[in-house]
Amino acid sequence: MSALWIDIKYTNLLAAKLDRFKIKKYSPYIAQCRCPICGDSKKNAFKARGFFFQKQQSIIYRCHNCGAGRTVKSFLEQIAPEYYSDYVAESYLEKERENPRPKLEPAPPVIAVQPHLRLGSPLKKLKKISQLSWNHPAKQYVVSRGIPNEQHARLFYCSKFATWTNSMIPDKLELKHDIPRLIIPFLDVDGRMFGYQGRSFDPNDKVRYISIMLEDHLKVFGLDKVDFNKKYYITEGPIDSMFLPNAIAMAGSDMNNPEFLNLNAVFVYDNEPRNKDIVKRIGAAINKGFNVCIWPESLKHKDINDMIMSGLSEKNIVDIIDSNTYNGLTAMLKFTEWKKTCLIEKNNMKKV
Repeated sequence: MSALWIDIKYTNLLAAKLDRFKIKKYSPYIAQCRCPICGDSKKNAFKARGFFFQKQQSIIYRCHNCGAGRTVKSFLEQIAPEYYSDYVAESYLEKERENPRPKLEPAPPVIAVQPHLRLGSPLKKLKKISQLSWNHPAKQYVVSRGIPNEQHARLFYCSKFATWTNSMIPDKLELKHDIPRLIIPFLDVDGRMFGYQGRSFDPNDKVRYISIMLEDHLKVFGLDKVDFNKKYYITEGPIDSMFLPNAIAMAGSDMNNPEFLNLNAVFVYDNEPRNKDIVKRIGAAINKGFNVCIWPESLKHKDINDMIMSGLSEKNIVDIIDSNTYNGLTAMLKFTEWKKTCLIEKNNMKKV
């Protein structure tokens, strides 16, 4: 329906309201009536000197007695307000149909630069592993560990770990053996770096990990990525956490009731029943009512990264964890069996 036909439609609706209304011609449209504005002739009731006529793509009203001139919209507003609002609505919709508003292209998303990567941050002096060439020794090390490509941007390469550390904390480390290390930043929920670990690339290095804290904060890796409203995994090492969805790592912390712990947490400790510290921590987590993964007896690998290196996929590992997650009394029974199995194996080894 065009704007012209909307004018004609509402002009015709006036037939029952206007005295001596008559359509004289359909194309171009002309209609006649007694003028309701001036009342037309008082002497001759048959005189009708008000005319509706087509002017381009609209209808105009003109009285040849009083000279009144109106658009259909103005005429309805004055003479037939009961039709006015419907006319306005239909006219608006028709204009929208004939001249649709141009679709605006969505603005490109504004990617906020996290604090740890802003100008002036110590990490800006380093390169992400994702930025290194594939033949770079640090890149080859990360790839050899099976760490997924999408995680490489969370890791950094530092050629002189002691020098870099001392630029933040003067005289923190001796410069005598200033070796390169893999940097694993600890970021808070807002993306600020509050500490980091330096992992040696040398498998024979006596000090494989060095943790540096820039402020008083629990050593936890992955706070900037985790969603605590969903199931989340808590591993021992940061690298292990990179193979699980929605995971953080204790990174040496004892996790003594931090505020972010809730019932969505699943503790995934290393598979080392002979390690007294790990055994103690598992028992404490069970006693506090948390979900804990108790690795099955058939699994001999000591941690998640070893499982990846042996050929298990990330999905395989998640399935194993989810199938062997317990809490309460069931967790304590499974935990006891896990410890007994280790004890039996230890005794058998002594007999041999």
